[in-house]
Amino acid sequence: MGQMILQPRALQSIRKLRLSVTDRCNLRCRYCMAADRPPTLDRSELLSLEEMAHIARVLCRHLPIQSIKLTGGEPLVRHGLSDLVAELAAIPGSPEISMTTNGTLLRRFAADLKRNGLTRVNVSLDSLDAMRFADVTRGGNLAATLDGINAALENELRPVKLNAVLRRSSWQQDVPQLLLFAGALGLEIRFIELMRTGTERVWCDSEFVSAAEIQTWLTRQGARISLETHSTGSACLSSVHGEGISVRVGWITPRSHPFCASCDRIRMNARGHIFRCLMDGERIPIAELIRTTDETSALIATDQYLSSKKSPAAMVRADSMASIGG
Repeated sequence: MGQMILQPRALQSIRKLRLSVTDRCNLRCRYCMAADRPPTLDRSELLSLEEMAHIARVLCRHLPIQSIKLTGGEPLVRHGLSDLVAELAAIPGSPEISMTTNGTLLRRFAADLKRNGLTRVNVSLDSLDAMRFADVTRGGNLAATLDGINAALENELRPVKLNAVLRRSSWQQDVPQLLLFAGALGLEIRFIELMRTGTERVWCDSEFVSAAEIQTWLTRQGARISLETHSTGSACLSSVHGEGISVRVGWITPRSHPFCASCDRIRMNARGHIFRCLMDGERIPIAELIRTTDETSALIATDQYLSSKKSPAAMVRADSMASIGG
């Protein structure tokens, strides 16, 4: 690989790599994609899965990465994903391999994914009401996602974590139902504040509700929220107790209480561009650098880029979530 590169101290905090395998999806969630079906990358622009695995191996040798999360778009629409999981699971140091998915294709692929080394999944589930689910996903089938959750549980892709994006128009109905659902199945849940990305920023502003407002409301309804003394890079962790249930909840608050100071992740999109932050307009084309120079030179340039990782000026991004890798 070439000579050893001395890393700036800031790079030692990077523990997580989010790897977007596609910008395509079989749903069109309002907070992720535009309504008018924006153009997707030509297949020739996508990295091959073999090249993605190679870059992941390079980064894991160079940075203290402990986990790799596959994202999209919807990662399960990418043909050959189980083979990529096997390649990643074989990386020396055994980083945890997980995936964020809308769940609709999990019934078909869960067993192969588990067999090839996937450890767990996050499943996007914003509502348990079929009409509200169809509205926010622009036509999604709630039953397919619920079946995917069952498939994940049956194949021991645990802990299964639900990702629920909070919306002002429906949170008073959705949050209690999701807590009861998670509690009944022994799932964890992440409640996520709406971020302003892509073309839906006006809608995101009108639908924004802070996690603190919801916590206050839950407490007034008789729930007990016990905050944990530690947190992950993005989630403030708690346990919510009430109505005979206890649910582990992560509150992800990029707008009301940004967590930039504790961020421990980087992202690579499906074209091989690394981002320091979801809201960062700058990127570095690591795949192209490795192709045209060598790994050592590519890593030096990547280190220089990552060493200036900082809080974004605003939680706003013109690109869609799917194009970056949510």
